Amino acid sequence: MVSKHYPKIRQTLPDGRVGLREGLILCFFMRCPHDTVSHAVTRALNLYLDAVGHEKLGWYVDMGGTLPPEEHKGWAGAIRPLNGEQWKKVRDELRAPSSCILQLEEYENQVGGFRFEYHGRSPEDIAKPGFVSAVSFWLPTEHLEEHGPEHVKELAVAIAREVPLDSGYVSLAFNYLLPSKPVMRLIQEHCFRYPGMDIHNLSTTSMYLGEKARGAYWLNFYGQTLLDQLGGTGGIRAQLTHPEVSVEELNAQKVLVSLGKWPEAGDVEQEKEMRPYHALARMLEPHLYEAPTSRDITRRWQRRFLDT
Repeated sequence: MVSKHYPKIRQTLPDGRVGLREGLILCFFMRCPHDTVSHAVTRALNLYLDAVGHEKLGWYVDMGGTLPPEEHKGWAGAIRPLNGEQWKKVRDELRAPSSCILQLEEYENQVGGFRFEYHGRSPEDIAKPGFVSAVSFWLPTEHLEEHGPEHVKELAVAIAREVPLDSGYVSLAFNYLLPSKPVMRLIQEHCFRYPGMDIHNLSTTSMYLGEKARGAYWLNFYGQTLLDQLGGTGGIRAQLTHPEVSVEELNAQKVLVSLGKWPEAGDVEQEKEMRPYHALARMLEPHLYEAPTSRDITRRWQRRFLDT
Protein backbone atom coordinates (compact mmCIF):
# COMPACT_ATOMS: atom_id res chain seq x y z
CA MET A 1 0.00 0.00 0.00
CA VAL A 2 1.32 3.42 -0.98
CA SER A 3 -0.13 5.05 2.14
CA LYS A 4 2.52 3.38 4.31
CA HIS A 5 4.96 5.97 2.95
CA TYR A 6 3.14 9.02 4.28
CA PRO A 7 0.27 10.13 6.54
CA LYS A 8 -3.08 11.45 5.37
CA ILE A 9 -3.35 14.96 6.76
CA ARG A 10 -6.42 17.17 6.38
CA GLN A 11 -7.40 20.22 8.37
CA THR A 12 -10.80 21.75 7.84
CA LEU A 13 -11.16 25.42 8.69
CA PRO A 14 -14.12 26.69 10.77
CA ASP A 15 -15.98 27.65 7.58
CA GLY A 16 -15.61 24.12 6.17
CA ARG A 17 -12.77 24.73 3.72
CA VAL A 18 -9.73 22.45 3.59
CA GLY A 19 -6.86 24.63 4.81
CA LEU A 20 -4.10 22.01 5.03
CA ARG A 21 -3.34 18.66 3.42
CA GLU A 22 -0.39 16.48 2.51
CA GLY A 23 0.91 16.74 -1.04
CA LEU A 24 3.90 16.37 -3.31
CA ILE A 25 5.91 19.43 -4.37
CA LEU A 26 8.22 19.71 -7.38
CA CYS A 27 10.33 22.83 -6.90
CA PHE A 28 13.15 24.42 -8.93
CA PHE A 29 15.41 27.40 -8.25
CA MET A 30 17.23 29.43 -10.90
CA ARG A 31 19.72 32.21 -10.22
CA CYS A 32 18.57 33.92 -13.41
CA PRO A 33 16.17 36.80 -14.02
CA HIS A 34 12.65 36.25 -15.29
CA ASP A 35 13.39 37.52 -18.78
CA THR A 36 15.93 34.73 -19.35
CA VAL A 37 13.88 31.87 -17.83
CA SER A 38 10.31 32.79 -18.84
CA HIS A 39 10.27 30.62 -21.98
CA ALA A 40 11.65 27.64 -20.05
CA VAL A 41 9.10 28.10 -17.26
CA THR A 42 6.31 28.30 -19.85
CA ARG A 43 7.48 25.00 -21.38
CA ALA A 44 7.67 23.47 -17.90
CA LEU A 45 4.10 24.59 -17.13
CA ASN A 46 2.95 23.00 -20.39
CA LEU A 47 4.69 19.72 -19.43
CA TYR A 48 2.92 19.78 -16.07
CA LEU A 49 -0.50 20.49 -17.61
CA ASP A 50 -0.01 17.77 -20.23
CA ALA A 51 0.85 15.29 -17.45
CA VAL A 52 -1.97 16.10 -15.03
CA GLY A 53 -4.67 17.55 -17.30
CA HIS A 54 -5.27 21.18 -18.23
CA GLU A 55 -8.55 21.17 -16.28
CA LYS A 56 -6.73 20.56 -12.97
CA LEU A 57 -5.93 24.25 -12.57
CA GLY A 58 -9.17 26.17 -12.41
CA TRP A 59 -8.39 29.45 -10.65
CA TYR A 60 -6.04 32.39 -11.05
CA VAL A 61 -4.90 34.38 -8.00
CA ASP A 62 -4.71 37.99 -9.16
CA MET A 63 -2.02 39.58 -6.97
CA GLY A 64 -3.11 43.02 -8.14
CA GLY A 65 -6.79 42.27 -7.81
CA THR A 66 -9.19 44.86 -6.46
CA LEU A 67 -11.93 42.62 -5.13
CA PRO A 68 -13.08 43.27 -1.55
CA PRO A 69 -11.35 41.11 1.10
CA GLU A 70 -14.39 38.85 1.56
CA GLU A 71 -14.04 37.77 -2.08
CA HIS A 72 -10.35 36.85 -1.86
CA LYS A 73 -11.32 33.44 -0.43
CA GLY A 74 -8.25 33.33 1.81
CA TRP A 75 -5.67 33.73 -0.96
CA ALA A 76 -3.13 36.54 -1.17
CA GLY A 77 -5.07 38.29 -3.94
CA ALA A 78 -8.39 38.28 -5.77
CA ILE A 79 -9.17 34.86 -7.22
CA ARG A 80 -10.76 34.51 -10.66
CA PRO A 81 -11.84 31.56 -12.84
CA LEU A 82 -9.17 30.36 -15.26
CA ASN A 83 -11.20 30.86 -18.41
CA GLY A 84 -9.79 31.68 -21.83
CA GLU A 85 -9.37 35.34 -20.96
CA GLN A 86 -7.48 34.57 -17.77
CA TRP A 87 -5.25 32.01 -19.51
CA LYS A 88 -4.33 34.72 -22.00
CA LYS A 89 -3.44 36.95 -19.05
CA VAL A 90 -1.28 34.16 -17.58
CA ARG A 91 0.59 33.76 -20.87
CA ASP A 92 1.02 37.53 -21.16
CA GLU A 93 2.41 37.73 -17.63
CA LEU A 94 4.86 34.94 -18.40
CA ARG A 95 6.09 37.03 -21.33
CA ALA A 96 6.45 40.19 -19.20
CA PRO A 97 9.87 41.81 -19.73
CA SER A 98 11.01 42.33 -16.14
CA SER A 99 9.40 40.15 -13.47
CA CYS A 100 6.40 37.91 -12.85
CA ILE A 101 4.52 36.42 -9.90
CA LEU A 102 1.91 33.77 -10.70
CA GLN A 103 -0.29 31.52 -8.57
CA LEU A 104 -2.74 29.07 -10.14
CA GLU A 105 -4.98 26.86 -8.01
CA GLU A 106 -7.19 23.82 -8.38
CA TYR A 107 -10.03 25.16 -6.22
CA GLU A 108 -11.53 28.57 -5.61
CA ASN A 109 -11.66 28.60 -1.84
CA GLN A 110 -9.60 25.74 -0.41
CA VAL A 111 -6.32 23.91 -0.81
CA GLY A 112 -6.36 21.43 -3.68
CA GLY A 113 -3.86 18.84 -4.73
CA PHE A 114 -2.82 20.65 -7.93
CA ARG A 115 -1.14 24.03 -7.80
CA PHE A 116 1.40 26.16 -9.71
CA GLU A 117 3.43 29.03 -8.31
CA TYR A 118 6.16 31.10 -9.94
CA HIS A 119 8.33 33.96 -8.73
CA GLY A 120 10.30 35.33 -11.67
CA ARG A 121 12.72 37.91 -10.32
CA SER A 122 13.87 41.09 -12.01
CA PRO A 123 17.54 41.58 -13.02
CA GLU A 124 17.85 44.09 -10.16
CA ASP A 125 16.69 41.48 -7.64
CA ILE A 126 18.93 38.74 -9.04
CA ALA A 127 21.90 41.08 -8.57
CA LYS A 128 21.24 40.99 -4.82
CA PRO A 129 22.65 38.17 -2.66
CA GLY A 130 20.16 35.37 -2.12
CA PHE A 131 17.55 36.19 -4.76
CA VAL A 132 16.54 33.49 -7.25
CA SER A 133 13.68 32.88 -9.62
CA ALA A 134 11.65 29.90 -8.39
CA VAL A 135 8.82 27.72 -9.64
CA SER A 136 6.79 24.98 -7.95
CA PHE A 137 4.31 22.39 -9.15
CA TRP A 138 2.06 20.49 -6.74
CA LEU A 139 0.55 17.02 -7.06
CA PRO A 140 -1.91 15.36 -4.69
CA THR A 141 -0.79 12.10 -3.09
CA GLU A 142 -3.74 10.50 -4.86
CA HIS A 143 -1.96 11.22 -8.15
CA LEU A 144 1.12 9.42 -6.81
CA GLU A 145 -1.01 6.47 -5.73
CA GLU A 146 -2.71 6.23 -9.13
CA HIS A 147 0.32 6.69 -11.38
CA GLY A 148 3.24 5.55 -9.22
CA PRO A 149 6.58 7.15 -8.33
CA GLU A 150 8.21 6.58 -11.73
CA HIS A 151 5.58 8.78 -13.37
CA VAL A 152 6.32 11.58 -10.90
CA LYS A 153 10.06 11.14 -11.37
CA GLU A 154 9.71 11.28 -15.17
CA LEU A 155 7.74 14.52 -14.92
CA ALA A 156 10.30 16.05 -12.55
CA VAL A 157 13.20 15.05 -14.81
CA ALA A 158 11.43 16.46 -17.88
CA ILE A 159 10.94 19.79 -16.09
CA ALA A 160 14.52 19.77 -14.78
CA ARG A 161 15.82 19.34 -18.32
CA GLU A 162 13.83 22.40 -19.44
CA VAL A 163 14.79 24.94 -16.80
CA PRO A 164 18.29 26.38 -16.11
CA LEU A 165 18.22 25.18 -12.51
CA ASP A 166 20.79 25.76 -9.81
CA SER A 167 18.93 23.37 -7.53
CA GLY A 168 15.59 21.66 -7.20
CA TYR A 169 13.79 18.90 -5.38
CA VAL A 170 10.68 16.73 -5.15
CA SER A 171 9.26 15.97 -1.72
CA LEU A 172 6.21 15.16 0.30
CA ALA A 173 5.11 18.45 1.82
CA PHE A 174 2.50 20.28 3.85
CA ASN A 175 0.23 22.03 1.34
CA TYR A 176 -1.60 24.86 3.07
CA LEU A 177 -3.95 27.70 2.17
CA LEU A 178 -2.35 30.51 4.19
CA PRO A 179 0.02 30.42 7.19
CA SER A 180 -2.76 31.01 9.75
CA LYS A 181 -2.13 30.19 13.41
CA PRO A 182 -4.30 27.00 13.43
CA VAL A 183 -2.63 25.70 10.26
CA MET A 184 0.92 26.44 11.43
CA ARG A 185 0.15 24.94 14.84
CA LEU A 186 -0.90 21.67 13.20
CA ILE A 187 2.18 21.69 10.97
CA GLN A 188 4.36 22.12 14.05
CA GLU A 189 2.62 19.16 15.66
CA HIS A 190 3.43 16.95 12.65
CA CYS A 191 6.72 18.21 11.19
CA PHE A 192 9.08 16.53 13.67
CA ARG A 193 7.13 13.28 13.61
CA TYR A 194 7.32 13.20 9.79
CA PRO A 195 10.74 14.69 8.93
CA GLY A 196 10.42 13.77 5.25
CA MET A 197 7.60 16.29 4.76
CA ASP A 198 8.67 19.73 3.58
CA ILE A 199 7.42 23.05 4.96
CA HIS A 200 7.58 25.40 2.05
CA ASN A 201 7.26 29.12 1.35
CA LEU A 202 8.32 29.89 -2.22
CA SER A 203 8.32 33.66 -1.78
CA THR A 204 10.65 33.70 1.23
CA THR A 205 12.95 30.99 -0.06
CA SER A 206 13.38 32.75 -3.40
CA MET A 207 14.66 35.85 -1.59
CA TYR A 208 17.37 34.10 0.43
CA LEU A 209 18.36 30.76 -1.14
CA GLY A 210 21.01 31.92 -3.61
CA GLU A 211 23.17 28.99 -4.72
CA LYS A 212 22.55 26.90 -1.59
CA ALA A 213 20.68 23.62 -1.38
CA ARG A 214 17.43 23.79 0.55
CA GLY A 215 17.73 20.35 2.15
CA ALA A 216 17.70 16.58 1.69
CA TYR A 217 14.66 15.27 -0.18
CA TRP A 218 13.38 12.30 -2.14
CA LEU A 219 14.60 13.68 -5.50
CA ASN A 220 17.39 16.26 -5.51
CA PHE A 221 18.58 18.24 -8.55
CA TYR A 222 21.90 20.09 -8.59
CA GLY A 223 23.25 22.48 -11.21
CA GLN A 224 26.84 23.30 -12.02
CA THR A 225 27.65 25.50 -9.01
CA LEU A 226 26.56 22.95 -6.42
CA LEU A 227 28.07 20.14 -8.45
CA ASP A 228 31.46 21.84 -8.32
CA GLN A 229 31.14 22.42 -4.58
CA LEU A 230 30.21 18.77 -3.99
CA GLY A 231 33.10 17.37 -6.01
CA GLY A 232 31.13 16.57 -9.15
CA THR A 233 29.19 13.41 -9.84
CA GLY A 234 32.09 11.25 -8.73
CA GLY A 235 32.39 13.11 -5.45
CA ILE A 236 28.68 12.68 -4.72
CA ARG A 237 28.79 8.96 -5.48
CA ALA A 238 31.84 8.51 -3.25
CA GLN A 239 30.07 10.13 -0.31
CA LEU A 240 26.64 8.51 -0.77
CA THR A 241 27.13 4.76 -0.74
CA HIS A 242 23.75 3.70 0.67
CA PRO A 243 22.12 1.11 -1.64
CA GLU A 244 18.90 3.13 -1.90
CA VAL A 245 20.73 6.17 -3.28
CA SER A 246 21.18 6.64 -7.02
CA VAL A 247 23.10 9.41 -8.79
CA GLU A 248 22.18 10.14 -12.42
CA GLU A 249 23.69 12.66 -14.80
CA LEU A 250 20.97 14.49 -16.71
CA ASN A 251 23.61 16.34 -18.72
CA ALA A 252 27.06 17.80 -18.10
CA GLN A 253 25.64 20.51 -15.80
CA LYS A 254 22.75 18.73 -14.02
CA VAL A 255 22.63 15.75 -11.69
CA LEU A 256 19.74 13.96 -10.00
CA VAL A 257 20.25 12.30 -6.60
CA SER A 258 17.35 9.96 -5.72
CA LEU A 259 16.81 8.61 -2.20
CA GLY A 260 14.80 5.47 -2.85
CA LYS A 261 11.93 4.43 -5.07
CA TRP A 262 9.20 6.21 -3.09
CA PRO A 263 9.07 9.56 -1.29
CA GLU A 264 9.09 8.87 2.44
CA ALA A 265 7.58 10.97 5.22
CA GLY A 266 9.29 8.93 7.91
CA ASP A 267 7.58 8.41 11.24
CA VAL A 268 9.74 8.75 14.33
CA GLU A 269 6.97 7.25 16.46
CA GLN A 270 7.20 4.09 14.34
CA GLU A 271 11.02 4.30 14.51
CA LYS A 272 11.29 4.54 10.74
CA GLU A 273 14.87 5.29 9.79
CA MET A 274 15.72 7.63 6.94
CA ARG A 275 19.42 6.86 6.57
CA PRO A 276 19.79 8.13 2.98
CA TYR A 277 18.28 11.48 4.02
CA HIS A 278 20.67 11.80 6.96
CA ALA A 279 23.64 10.91 4.72
CA LEU A 280 22.70 13.48 2.08
CA ALA A 281 22.10 16.18 4.70
CA ARG A 282 25.57 15.56 6.16
CA MET A 283 27.14 15.85 2.72
CA LEU A 284 25.24 19.07 2.02
CA GLU A 285 25.76 20.67 5.44
CA PRO A 286 28.35 23.29 4.35
CA HIS A 287 26.06 24.29 1.48
CA LEU A 288 22.64 24.22 3.19
CA TYR A 289 20.19 27.09 3.17
CA GLU A 290 19.25 28.64 6.50
CA ALA A 291 16.01 30.59 6.68
CA PRO A 292 16.33 34.13 8.08
CA THR A 293 14.66 33.60 11.45
CA SER A 294 15.33 33.85 15.14
CA ARG A 295 12.95 31.02 16.00
CA ASP A 296 14.61 27.99 17.56
CA ILE A 297 11.88 25.66 16.26
CA THR A 298 12.64 26.68 12.66
CA ARG A 299 16.35 26.06 13.10
CA ARG A 300 15.67 22.71 14.74
CA TRP A 301 13.43 21.67 11.84
CA GLN A 302 16.04 22.74 9.26
CA ARG A 303 18.61 20.54 11.04
CA ARG A 304 16.26 17.60 11.59
CA PHE A 305 18.50 15.21 9.61
CA LEU A 306 21.73 16.55 11.12
CA ASP A 307 21.10 16.67 14.87
CA THR A 308 19.34 13.33 15.29
